[in-house]
Order: sequence, then structure tokens, then C-alpha cells
Amino acid sequence: MAGLTYTTAEFNTIITMLGCLCATVQVATGAYAGYVKKRISLLKTNDILFRSHRAFGGFATTLYFLGLFAGVTGFITGIFFEGPPFFEPFDISFSFHVWPSFLIAVIIIWKTYISYFRKPHIYKLWKWLGVATFIAWSINWITSAFSYYLRTIPFGPPQTHPPPTFLLPINFMWLQIILPFLIGLVIGFFIIREASKKERKT
Repeated sequence: MAGLTYTTAEFNTIITMLGCLCATVQVATGAYAGYVKKRISLLKTNDILFRSHRAFGGFATTLYFLGLFAGVTGFITGIFFEGPPFFEPFDISFSFHVWPSFLIAVIIIWKTYISYFRKPHIYKLWKWLGVATFIAWSINWITSAFSYYLRTIPFGPPQTHPPPTFLLPINFMWLQIILPFLIGLVIGFFIIREASKKERKT
């Protein structure tokens, strides 16, 4: 690993990708309990679902707030200190990710607040709020990936980044974007399989 370095932008993109992966596992376990089994109470009574749903939800929340902190500080730097990162409201790669992020923040912060401080309410709102949170996570990851990769293209937007070190090359951007969903679904599959075995035994 000697000599390998990554930029702040690549690090933030990786954080967002990992958060989306964890959110995919969480929504898979929630969908299994609520839509497949039609018993959201399984998220409480089946300890495999309970632990995995809560753990991956916690990971996703932590990663989101880590990325949010980096995003907010970068946004303030761009506006008040003339970057880098720069405030470029008319740039496609900037606008594509930044402006939707405000709505995404509202959804995820609201879901987090209800999950930790108004727990009984989450089971009344879970069907649409859980789906809305996953959609918000997906948009957050996809827009951040596009924004990052657009700035790795030579002669692209003014603030270009060097080619990815740990993320896939731009030729495989499509694979990089679907990777957290695929890995999350694979992890979710094994969790659900074990949870299902436990259900059959009881």
C-alpha cells in the first residue's frame, strides 16, 4: 500500500458508498419482516433480524453524519472562504449532488430522530419512511458518485480530482455505483436466510 494516497473527495465518496451498503442491508431486513412476512414485529422478536437491522442502521447513520460533517464544512468553505472546494452553483457536478442533499438530510435526520427518540412512532411510519430513507440514501450515493467521477475527467469541471485510487476507474463507474447495492443484498440474503431458519424452528 506504500505510495497509495486518496483525496478528501474520494474518501467522502467511499464513506457515502459504505453508508448506502449498510442502508441496503437494513432495508432488506425491514422489507423481509414487513412486506414478505407482513409482520414488522419480527424486527423485535427475531433476534437475528433485530441485531442486524439495528447494527446496519447504526452503521449507516454514523457514516451519514460523518459524510454530512465533511459536506457542511466543505459547503461553508466554498461560500465564505472561496474554497477549495469551490462554491459553483451553476456547475452540473456541483448542483447534481449538493442541492438534493438538503432534502436528503431532512429525511435521514428525521428518520434518525424518530428511531432513537420516538421509537413507537417508527412502526406506524415505517412503510413509507423506511422506503423514503432508502431512496434518499440511494440518491445521495448515486449523485455523489457522479459528482466525484465527473471531476476526475481530464479537462472536465474546473476543480478536477486525480483518478481514483481505491474506487474503480471511471470506465467502471456503472459497476462502482451498483456495487454497494449488490453487496448489501448479498449480506441481507444471508441474514434473512438465517432469520428464516430460526422462524421455522420456533
